Amino acid sequence: MDHFELDGCRALLLGAGSPAGGAIADAYREAGAEVVEVDRIDPAAEPFDVLAIARDAFEAQPIADVDDQALGKVMATNFGEVFAAVRAARGVIRNPGRIVIVTSVLGERGLANCTAYAAAQGAVHNFIRAAAQEFAPAGISVNGIALGWMDWMDDRIDPTDPEAARAVRFTILKRAGAAAEIGPLAVWLSGSGAGFVTGQIFTADGGLTAHL
Repeated sequence: MDHFELDGCRALLLGAGSPAGGAIADAYREAGAEVVEVDRIDPAAEPFDVLAIARDAFEAQPIADVDDQALGKVMATNFGEVFAAVRAARGVIRNPGRIVIVTSVLGERGLANCTAYAAAQGAVHNFIRAAAQEFAPAGISVNGIALGWMDWMDDRIDPTDPEAARAVRFTILKRAGAAAEIGPLAVWLSGSGAGFVTGQIFTADGGLTAHL
């Protein structure tokens, strides 16, 4: 049995326009899945086997500079849309089903000047753990992939900010991750090999959190 095959699998992907989402779409198709890219989950949709979510709205400001509008946006996009998508999927995802959510390592390790974003990602991490418990009786697993410093994130760093610079310096592989390195993990989590895996956050960060 090839645990990296998704032949006959129908996967809905929310956030295909993000680098991680695009890489997951490519990996799913290469593994044999039918991929349907969506902006929202329709509770009346045709049944599917996998839901992957790769939405991301980065926010980097000191607490004092984050106004209510910015806070609302970062929470709504990073957490609210994840919650809504998983809620809508509950009635239309098949058994066995897989839900894979892309998050950030900042959900586990906060970083100065990224407090709103880290809080939103932290909410996603605990949502994954709680949703896994709720969905388990229906045969649906819920897992996350927490990203570290990736090669599309250069515009997020202020070279004058020592806290931001640490994220690059402390990545022990001494390079940024590539989007294509996320797809195989998502495929495995979506396939038969991960049938006994749920409620977990898998870190893909080049060793960043091992050093911080």
